[in-house]
Amino acid sequence: MTLNMTMAAVLALAAPEAAEAQAAPDPAAQIAELQQQIEALRKEVEALKATSVKVTPTWGAAPKFEDKAAGWSFKPRGRLMLDAGTVSNPGDAVVTRNLGFNTRVRRLRLGVEGTIPGGFAYKVEADFANAQVGFGDVTLSYAPSGKPYEVTAGNFETLNGLEQMTSSRFISFAERSAFNDAFVNTRRLGLAGTWKADELRWSAGLFAAHSIDSSLDNDGWIAASRLTWSPKLGEDQLQFGASVQMREYQSNNGGTASTSAGAPSTNQLARLRARPFSQLTDVRFVDTGAFAARGDTILGLEALGIFGPLHLTGEAQWVRVDAYAPGSRLGGDPLDAFASLTQITPDGDPGFFGAYAEVGYYLTGESRGFRDSLWNRTKVAKPFSKGGWGALQVNSRVDWLDLDSGKLKRGFATNFSTGASTPSVALGRGGTQLGLLSSLVWSPEDWFRFYLQYSHARITGGPLAATVRPLSTKPIDERRYGVDSVQARASFDF
Repeated sequence: MTLNMTMAAVLALAAPEAAEAQAAPDPAAQIAELQQQIEALRKEVEALKATSVKVTPTWGAAPKFEDKAAGWSFKPRGRLMLDAGTVSNPGDAVVTRNLGFNTRVRRLRLGVEGTIPGGFAYKVEADFANAQVGFGDVTLSYAPSGKPYEVTAGNFETLNGLEQMTSSRFISFAERSAFNDAFVNTRRLGLAGTWKADELRWSAGLFAAHSIDSSLDNDGWIAASRLTWSPKLGEDQLQFGASVQMREYQSNNGGTASTSAGAPSTNQLARLRARPFSQLTDVRFVDTGAFAARGDTILGLEALGIFGPLHLTGEAQWVRVDAYAPGSRLGGDPLDAFASLTQITPDGDPGFFGAYAEVGYYLTGESRGFRDSLWNRTKVAKPFSKGGWGALQVNSRVDWLDLDSGKLKRGFATNFSTGASTPSVALGRGGTQLGLLSSLVWSPEDWFRFYLQYSHARITGGPLAATVRPLSTKPIDERRYGVDSVQARASFDF
């Protein structure tokens, strides 16, 4: 074998080993690559942790889930109010089973509230009290950070004064003032804007003349506004405010009475009436009865002062009803017809008035809660759960409602087809109600409240005066009698 042949054979044998050695990976390079991958994974995990939603809720009376960085939050809300008590039957003269002892689930609400990124917030409440479904606040609002304005749309109070707009969780008596009941102040569907600057707060809105319901026949509307000034004098809080509501009643609908919830009238029939400071009865001792009208205007004034454990407050509202005049006739629209062809028309536009004045004091030293120009939750200084006795508040109130109008008592029965009118004098239309009320409110914890309330209603005139005082020689609208009630409430909210 020649030398060249021998060298070729050796190279042929060595070539696979050289190629295998050249393809073998470098251990150091592999370790470096793995370290880079681990570092990238670590950064991804840290980024996920930084942007993840916190699933652990904070607790008050209910859990609240919140991601402050992103702007999201979610919280369940609700309230339960259980009432029991008695409303007297004056002279046992009124034939009804709806006076005397009664119990009631006054409110049973469940809902949610929260925030949405961009300055938006929402609230939804459904009420299931007494096996009936209704709605509380159902709103979507926009309040951009750092701006002096906010906008709210949905189902909410029509800017109708301090006590009506204050949540029922924070009022000092079981029910609001009688004029809120009589003037049908409540929530409606609408849109409102609010402007805030230091101590001033101004809101204005436009509403449908009904709350959330299934009706389709309501074309009434309400324009409303409220202005408050809330100065601080050291530690003391004051507020002065005014409000106005201009309400256009819904049209007649071929004689079919509207079933709209929360409407200020039934079609173009107004009726103002009020219970005797308790929802444990549906008997109204002051009641104008129905009369034909197109709409009304309500003007309100309000004031409050908080001086440590003492608070003073009062409101007044006047309503002027735009009534049909005697001799009125409806137009040619076939839908513009009352259910009954003949209706009562006052001798001019009647006016009505309501007001209350209240004083309250915390025996345990707390100060009444106040926020955004409304009453708010009072923080209990010594809760029951921490060895204290909670907060104890005593309140007194004078409440006045005047539904007595000579223009209405001197009414006419008007045929809206022919315009023919005949005098229809009824001294029992309307009446006045003077209320003297006192309450004891115990809050063992921030979210629990127990009420004990007494009220005396002094009635003059009204639709039941002749029944209660049949032997009196005075005119019906001058006959007086009293109605007493005692009521207890247990309430919880979250």
